[in-house]
Amino acid sequence: MMSDKQLQNVVEKGKRLDYNDLAKSLGMLAIIWGHVRLSGWSNAFVYAWHIPLFFFLSGMVFNKNRYADFKAFLAKKIKSLLVPYVIFSVLTWGIWAVFACLSHSDVDSYWKPLAQTFIAQGSGGFLVHNVPLWFVTCLFVMEIVYYFMADWNKVLIVIATFMLAAVGYCLIRYVKVFDVTLLPWNLEVVCLGIPFYSVGNIVVREWGHHQMQEWVNRHRCASLLVSLVLASLVLIGSRCNGSISFGHADIHNPLITYPCAFAGVAMMLLFCMLLAGTKACVKNTWWMCCLKWFGRNSFTAMAIHNPIKGLVCIIVGLIFGCGSMAVSQNVAYSMVAFLVTLAVTVVGIMAVNWVTAFKRN
Repeated sequence: MMSDKQLQNVVEKGKRLDYNDLAKSLGMLAIIWGHVRLSGWSNAFVYAWHIPLFFFLSGMVFNKNRYADFKAFLAKKIKSLLVPYVIFSVLTWGIWAVFACLSHSDVDSYWKPLAQTFIAQGSGGFLVHNVPLWFVTCLFVMEIVYYFMADWNKVLIVIATFMLAAVGYCLIRYVKVFDVTLLPWNLEVVCLGIPFYSVGNIVVREWGHHQMQEWVNRHRCASLLVSLVLASLVLIGSRCNGSISFGHADIHNPLITYPCAFAGVAMMLLFCMLLAGTKACVKNTWWMCCLKWFGRNSFTAMAIHNPIKGLVCIIVGLIFGCGSMAVSQNVAYSMVAFLVTLAVTVVGIMAVNWVTAFKRN
């Protein structure tokens, strides 16, 4: 078992976790694909686990002992989550407004989406200029909630977080007085998603990052087999459950959604630990470096890819004469749009990093 001090040493002293970066990289690729390809089995498959994966990964690196008190914790999270959220929301809103004006789009209000930045809700047509940003404020609230749970007994944490998920699901499904899925800052998704965050944190406390990596390194064949079995289970479950969306608080059957999500998270972690143990990763081959770089910049990718995707789908639709919606319904067109979106997103990340480095200097 890794102690809080050991966990702090790993994550606080600048030592990157290769499998974590790889998981964020592949998870973000899955998110981009899911936003491009809006139907079919592959959409249902990636939606079954990609958001739970990021909640889980965030929980894995949480350590309350890094912060002197709640004030220090809150200041850190405001700086690392809320400030970038506002910046990216305002910037992408400006781009969206200019494009909508130049293309004479049918827009009810140019200012309403900007105001909705502060409501930070991913459902109900909010954040139309950049819907994926809902995740940032949701994670911010989730981290605050978990901060006050972190010192509890592990069993109590699991029970409490799953109870929150049950309460959130019941409110969404049975409350008719108002639409619970429109709560500000995605409070309902905080309830639905916090079990993944808590289990991620408990897993690291119990087994430790490096101990898990070493186990996978010693049992590579078994790990690969388990990962493939889990992938099969997720595929079957997602086909039964259909395409869900944590962002819209639409999880369909929770008795399928949660086992599928945890199976998908375990599948990805095992696969990424297998990758992290390869010679290509140890020797930092160019393609492995690219994957890890993309994972380290997954926040920026999340913040900019959706507006890029929207424009790319329009252009691809014009080129093939089929319209942007048809691009998302056709596998071949979706693949073209995905690759172009990914390429432009990478360029965008480089631009953001250059601006950030320029301001620091």
